[in-house]
Amino acid sequence: MTHSHVRLFLPDSDNPYQERQAAHAHAAARRLGIDLDVEFAAGDFSLQVRQIFKATRQDGDALSAVVVMPVQESALKSLSEATVSMGIGWVYLNRGANNIDALRRANPKVPSFLVTPDQHEIGRVHARQLRRLFPQGAQILYIQGRVTTCSSEARAAGLRAGLAEPGPRIEIVSTVDGNWSAKDAEASTARWLQLMLPARLRIDAVVCQSDFMAMGALEALRTTSDKLGMPLLRELPVLGCDGVADVGQRLVEEGHLTATVVVPTTADKALESLVAFARDGAAVPEEIRLAARGYPEDRVLARHARESASGPVFSGSGRA
Repeated sequence: MTHSHVRLFLPDSDNPYQERQAAHAHAAARRLGIDLDVEFAAGDFSLQVRQIFKATRQDGDALSAVVVMPVQESALKSLSEATVSMGIGWVYLNRGANNIDALRRANPKVPSFLVTPDQHEIGRVHARQLRRLFPQGAQILYIQGRVTTCSSEARAAGLRAGLAEPGPRIEIVSTVDGNWSAKDAEASTARWLQLMLPARLRIDAVVCQSDFMAMGALEALRTTSDKLGMPLLRELPVLGCDGVADVGQRLVEEGHLTATVVVPTTADKALESLVAFARDGAAVPEEIRLAARGYPEDRVLARHARESASGPVFSGSGRA
């Protein structure tokens, strides 16, 4: 696949994880001898559809494959089928439209597959982190990505499954839609806090499906703390996900986030698999699933729990 042309489509250039996806993809492309173009869609699924449509028609026979992290996976189903019928490979990143089998049957000579972190396990990692932090139980606010995306649903299912296991009783008191955006997560979290805290609803932590949304949640906690005169809001543990070293992990080291989940990039693995398919005829499975891990280590969270055991617990009424 040397000197082949691949287009990578990502949702949002402001998202640190997606920026890292692009960087790792460029590095892999240089190493593998691939011509790579990257486009971001500003979180707009209709723009992403137009970008892919234009690329597949514009580049024609010169385009080897489309690699795409969907803004909204259902919007790409018919486009993926049309692209594969043209002899252009199609790779979903992180979430797909549940049509890989149909794509492979329609054109077996064209690579079609999904490369994803283990989304369900990400939720289970969050559950394990919460149990380390709250051995006596807790109530949490859960901030999902766009709730119609399968990756958001899988992370939520993994969290619920992990919390259902024997152990401390940790309840999700409410879920808000952060739309995979810091700005939207900040707005939806602030609205929820201002509506529910005067009703004296207690929460012990905020859990977010991405570090980008966690940044928005932190800002909402700060501004709401000032607006409602509730300084303990600033002390609430906030858990994120993605764990980019200079963003999520740094926020943990600086004490802004309590924990995160380190999620591997998938674009580089997708390019490696495309090369193996083209050069060696190597079979590529329908789904390549990559492991995620918690950060920091469990022992650090256990120490955090011991140190905060005698500290204040926040509720809408003040100190419990």
